[in-house]
This record gives sequence, C-alpha cells and structure tokens, in this order.
Amino acid sequence: MTWLLSRWRSGRQAAAPAALLWSYAPILLVALLGALASWLVSARIGELEHQRRFASFSEASRDRLLVVQRELDYALGLVQDLGGFFDAASRVSRRQFREFVAPTLKRNRAIHSLQWAPRVTREERRDFAAKVRLGIPRFQIQDPLPNGERRLAPERSVHFPILFIQPYPENTAFLGLDLAAAPRVLELLDLAIERRTLVVGEPEAQDDKPEGGRFTVYRPVFSRVEDLEGLDVTGESDLEPGTIEEREVRGFAVGVFRFGALIDQALASLGPSGVDIAFWAEGEGGERRLFHVHRSRVRDAATWPGDDQPITATYEGQIRVGDQTWTLVCAPVPGAFSAEGWGGSLVLIGGLAFTCLTCIYLFALIGRDRQVRRLVAERTLELSRSNEALNKEIAERRRAEEALHYLNVTLEQRVERRTFESERRARDLEQFAYVASHDLKAPLRGIANLSEWLKEDLQDRLTPETQEQLDLLRDRVARMNALIEGLLAYSRIGRAAGSLETVDVGLLVREVVDSLDPPRGFRVKLGPELPVLRTDRLHLSQVFANLIANAIRHHDRDEGLVTVCGREEGERWVFSVTDDGPGIPLEFRHKIFLMFQTLAVKDYGVNTGIGLALVKKLVEEHGGTIYVEDADLGQGGRRGCRFVFSWPRQEPAAEDGDDQVTTQREASR
Repeated sequence: MTWLLSRWRSGRQAAAPAALLWSYAPILLVALLGALASWLVSARIGELEHQRRFASFSEASRDRLLVVQRELDYALGLVQDLGGFFDAASRVSRRQFREFVAPTLKRNRAIHSLQWAPRVTREERRDFAAKVRLGIPRFQIQDPLPNGERRLAPERSVHFPILFIQPYPENTAFLGLDLAAAPRVLELLDLAIERRTLVVGEPEAQDDKPEGGRFTVYRPVFSRVEDLEGLDVTGESDLEPGTIEEREVRGFAVGVFRFGALIDQALASLGPSGVDIAFWAEGEGGERRLFHVHRSRVRDAATWPGDDQPITATYEGQIRVGDQTWTLVCAPVPGAFSAEGWGGSLVLIGGLAFTCLTCIYLFALIGRDRQVRRLVAERTLELSRSNEALNKEIAERRRAEEALHYLNVTLEQRVERRTFESERRARDLEQFAYVASHDLKAPLRGIANLSEWLKEDLQDRLTPETQEQLDLLRDRVARMNALIEGLLAYSRIGRAAGSLETVDVGLLVREVVDSLDPPRGFRVKLGPELPVLRTDRLHLSQVFANLIANAIRHHDRDEGLVTVCGREEGERWVFSVTDDGPGIPLEFRHKIFLMFQTLAVKDYGVNTGIGLALVKKLVEEHGGTIYVEDADLGQGGRRGCRFVFSWPRQEPAAEDGDDQVTTQREASR
C-alpha cells in the first residue's frame, strides 16, 4: 500500500509541469492579443501625429521660402532703381549719388554697398583718371591681388572702375577697383549687356562672419551719355558738358548684399518655429554648392543640420534670383516639431495596462487553489524550520548563560590579578629607569669633573688639538646626560597623571619663548586666534617648547621667524609651528619622529634626537596626531617647514579608578 501511494505521488509531480503550462495558456493568448492591438492602435495614432507635424513643418518652410523670395526681389529692385536713377539723369555727381542712396542704406542693414562703375575705354582712361583726381587726389584704376592688396590695373580695351560707393568710409578701399579685372565678373557684365538686364554673381560662402557670405547684383545702364568733361566727380561744382556721342552701355549700377543679414531681415517678420535653412547654388559643372546656412533662433546646438539627432523630414524649394535659381533645403531643429500630444503613448500604456489587469485577474482565478496549497506547504515547512531554529537558539542561550555565569565568577579575580601585574611592571620600569639614570649619571659627572681638572691643571701645556679634544669630551658627556634625561621624560609619559587646568595658549607660548631665550635676530610670531583650553599645562608646554627650540636650533641663518597659529576643527584645535629655515627633505621625514634620529651630525651640541619623538608621544597620549609639511613661503626659493598637531579642546577629568591607581603609584614611588 505504501509503495502504491508513493508511485501515485511521483506521477502527480511528473505531470505537474505540463498541467501548469496548459492552465496558463489562455493567459498567454490574452496577453499577446492585447499587446498586439495596443501596439497597432498606438502606431496608427503616432503616424497621424507624424503627418500633422510634417504638415506644420512644410507650412513653416513654405512661409520662409516666400519671405526670402520677397526680400531678394526687394534687394534686386533696389539695384534696379539705382540703375533707373542713372538712366534718368545725364549727369550724376557724388553728392547726388550719396543723397539718393542714403535713405535706402539707412533702412536696409543687409546692404554692404551700392556702387556706380562707369565704362571707360583704353583711350579715355588717362583723361578719366585726371578728371577724377580733381575731386579724389589719389584715385587710380586698380586690380585686386590675392593677398588683399591693390595694384595699378594694366591697360585693357575697356575698364569698369568703381567711381561712386556708399557707405563711403568703410568701403574706401574699393574705390577705383576695376570690375573687368576678374574674368568671371567680366563674363557677367558681358552677359548683362547682351541680355540688357541685371545679373547676379555667384554667392560667396563666408560662414566665419556673422553676416554670412555676400552676393553682387550688376545692372547695366544704357543711354546717350555725356563725356567725362561734364561729369561732376567732386560733388562741389557742375562742369560744362562736352561732346555727346552714342554708346551702347554707359556703366553699371552695382549692389553688394550681406546674405546672412538679408535672410535674418526677411525672417524677422516670422516667429521662430525651429526650421534650419541651407542655401545651395549651382556652381561650375552643374554641381550644387552650399554657400549659406541659416540656423533657427530656437536652436541650441552650433552645427547644422544637427549632429545630435538625425533629420526626420526635409522640405526643398527653389527661388529665382535674377537669372539664377537657388535651392533651399529646410530641416527641422531636433525637438522643434516633436510630438506634442500623448495620444499614441496613452493608448499603448492604457491598452497594456488593461491587458495586464486582465491577465492578472485570469492568473488569480486559475492559480488560487494551487497558491493556497503551495502556501500551506511553505508555511508548514517554515514552521518546522522555525521550531528547529528556536530549539537550537534555546540551547545556545543556555550555554551562553552558563559561560557568562562562569565569567562573572572569575572576572573579579582576573581583573585584580591583571591590575596587580600591570602596577608591578610599572613600578619595576620606573625603578629601573631611576636606577639606570642614577648609575649612568654618576660616572658621567666624574668624567666631566676629571676633564675640567685636567684642563685647569694642564692649562699652560695643552696644545690646541688637546684643548679641542677635551672640549669635545665635555660636550659628549653633556650630550649623554641630556640623552638620559630625555629617555626618562619619554618613559614617564602616560604613567604620571597630570592635573587639568585652564590654559591660555597664547600666554603659554609667550612663557615658553621667554624660557628658551632665543638668540637675537629670531622672532616668534603668534597667530590671532590662539584659544583657552582645559588641558595638561605641562604636556602642552613641552610640545611647544620642543617644536620652537627645534625650529631655532636647526635654522641655517643667524636670524629667522617662527610663527605659531591655531584653528578650531570640531572638538579639537589644530596648531601649527612654521619656520623659514631650510626645510626637511622628503626622503628624511619618516625618520624625524623616531628615537635618536637627527638630520645633521655635529661635534658640539646636545641634540639627542629625542625631542620630536617626545612631542609625538605627548600628542598621541592626548588623542591627537602630528605631521610635517613644506611651508611654501616663496621667499627666494626657501620652502621652510611647518609642524601641525591636533589637541583636544577640553579633556575629561580623571575617573575615580584612575585617581586610585595614580595614588598607589605615588605611594609606591
């Protein structure tokens, strides 16, 4: 019977995955159909929005094409009117020309210059130049050079020198420039004479200038004209007319326009809509040439048509400029014609949300019974595991309670034993230090006395070398004595309890300086913000005394400056002692806080190498840190040295246990 029950359970477990898959098949079908329907509807709405945006972009592009065409027609009309002015007048003086074009130049900032270039033959050139020099002394017919300079034009069969030009001050260099010097311009002039209408030169691409490139319009003037003898070139008097002859062309009215300014002027009447416009002209060989790009006023980027996003739509149109046809390519600024509505996204989100809710509902209906059984099994398993864990925790707590009880019983005995042992070691160490210092000092005093007696007894018979050796012996004895005293002071740090008192750091540093009695020429400068601390006065004074004495002792000059400053950082004060000495090389800084380490070996002096080690131990005993760095004084290349250490703003009072230990130590001593 047990075997049959186990076989039945294993069969149910094997069939469970297949049954689970078939039970969830309707949910998968509903999810696929709902997602597909939502995507199709949102895609259709997105397509309609795209068509609407493209229609709006196309309308804005057509508006810009129309206003640009209108502005260009107006510019050509200005040159046409200037040519008509010369058609109507047999003589035109410089003053008349200036008064005629002045209102036009004032209203239209896109005009670079308006010019008049008469026709002058080879035979007339000398007389023409001579008469013009009556009003313009240095006038001559010139050709342009590639480097921007001018040269005297060679003789040609016909010249078209610029005689009148406005505005005059900024275009003086163009006066006398022969239009016939450039072959391409001469072809345009011949074409204008042949067709008896104005022609437009190829536009120049100059995107490095704010106003963009330029284009030039040439309008021929045909009439019976008077000889140059009657032409008033000075504008101050009217000359008597000379002979009259029949000429086919009298000259050219020329207009030079700033293309970028003209486009900005044309589009000023339209609001910014996010359309970039590229202007293309047909160059030699029939190839299109980009000569100007107008960037929309709503564009943030500095390139066209936009490197950050691809062009989504373009609009292309053509405009007539005289006998030329220019192509305009419009592109939308990225983000300018983006979707404003959320119709497609809302439909997609709503459809997916509805599909998800439906699937969730079906999943709840289908899997409720299975979930209940699974939850019951999981809860039963969790309960059994919790019981096991609880029993294990109870056993562990019992063992911990037993161990804690044992520790409580033996704790007082161990504490008392450890305390006694540490006190015994401290007493032994102090006793050893005292005995060692006493036993070492006695022979040293004897050596010092013997050397002094030898010096007194043999004063007259000592050679200079022997005198120096005796002095060196006494100095070595003094250094050994200082070394013993330093070791004693170093060993007592942390064992002798210091009394806490209120300490004015500024006053303390002044007392330290007075006790050191620095040599003449050395100054100790105090910072403006030295605090008042609650601390061990003796320890802090030892730190400052060693640092200031170290700065004076190791200075490489007979005069110097030591600066003591402080600043507050949270619960601590950070002090610095800065000197203007030679500094400490980087490779030796890791040694200066070690015992018996000095940077210079001297025959004389009591420098033991314990001072900075003592300072480091005192600072760390009070929970601070100390380090050294360059001062970077910038005085003749001198770097100086700065010791920086931290000190507690207020130290806690000693606890009762510490007081008792201190009392016992004093009593044993």
